[in-house]
Amino acid sequence: MNTILSENMLDVNANGEWGQEVLLDALHEHFRTMVRIALQEAMRHEIEEFLGYKPYERSENANSRNGYLPERDLETRFGTIENISVPRDRKGEFQSKIILRYKRREEKIDRQIVALFIGGISTRKMKQITKELFGRGYSQGTISNINKGLTIAMRDWMEEAIDDDIEYAFIDGLNLPVKRYTVSKESLLMVVGINKEGYRRILGVQLGDRESASCWSEFFKDLKQRGFKGEHLKLGVMDGLPGLEKAFSEAFPKARVQRCIVHKLRNVAAKLPRKIQKDCLEHLKRVFYSKSKDAADKGFKEWKEHWSKISPSAVRCVEKDIETLLEFMKEPKYLWKGLRTTNVIERAFKEFRRRTRQMDSLPNEDCCLRCIFALSAEMNARWAHRKVDGYGKKELAAHLVA
Repeated sequence: MNTILSENMLDVNANGEWGQEVLLDALHEHFRTMVRIALQEAMRHEIEEFLGYKPYERSENANSRNGYLPERDLETRFGTIENISVPRDRKGEFQSKIILRYKRREEKIDRQIVALFIGGISTRKMKQITKELFGRGYSQGTISNINKGLTIAMRDWMEEAIDDDIEYAFIDGLNLPVKRYTVSKESLLMVVGINKEGYRRILGVQLGDRESASCWSEFFKDLKQRGFKGEHLKLGVMDGLPGLEKAFSEAFPKARVQRCIVHKLRNVAAKLPRKIQKDCLEHLKRVFYSKSKDAADKGFKEWKEHWSKISPSAVRCVEKDIETLLEFMKEPKYLWKGLRTTNVIERAFKEFRRRTRQMDSLPNEDCCLRCIFALSAEMNARWAHRKVDGYGKKELAAHLVA
């Protein structure tokens, strides 16, 4: 370390003083050397463990060391590590898990490049940005190859098995601009499930031309083929699209439908003059936030009587769906907050919109699904360590009963 720094002390600024960039460049070069030594040492231990004996020890193993493969470079988050020697055995059976065969770039770089792309950075700007971040500017061709690898991972994810332990499913669609022959709005269909332990995850996505009963039916059929039979499914939370509700009931006949109260409040607001919207909606919210089903029924009756003469269309809008709007009240009370709306999936959509905002349109179907897959994988990884609100109270209640 001291030797490296002393050699670089000759490289000073015009005033004969150390500069920040000079110092950090010296440290960076030294650090790459240390990384190379660490990689070599780790692979030495790997082949010793594989063969079962150390150099110069006697062994009955018919296999043995056979020098090294031709030196290679590895692009890492620390810059390019040059002239790495990967050991080999005489039978050609050893494969390092540290330096994978044919792999010349650390996987984390690929993930970070994908994250930059999803964040709205164009492939034209990527070369300059990757040079600053990783010490090498990646061409449009390299970025394209990385995206192809992401496509394979995306297709694997869209076909992976689903554990049939889902109790609650949140279902909705998001319109995204996708370019085929021309740019048009297409519906991204999505299901987020919560399992018995209270962990949520995005179960699947599908791009459809519209949110119709046939599109939803095909989507649910695909989820069922992957293992989501709905044997433990209690409630499907969704907006008021008739095509969606019909398809859901046919696919999962044991489950009940919960209409999202936020969507319903928006529908009611559209039927009210602006000057009475606030009073009417505040009154209606008190029904949905009642402390019991009996209180909600009583509250709705009072709301209906008060507003029937003022806005009968608003009352009819709620009355026809009141049972499905209050289905969540049949579930444990500590889960009500999370079950009466599709907020869990709306937050995911909000993140999708934020991360794709800089794109005027998504160039094609694969690009759209790659973006959604990368964001979904990120969310699922985060959600895997955090239970939905209310499930802690569920466990406490079970403990007290025991």
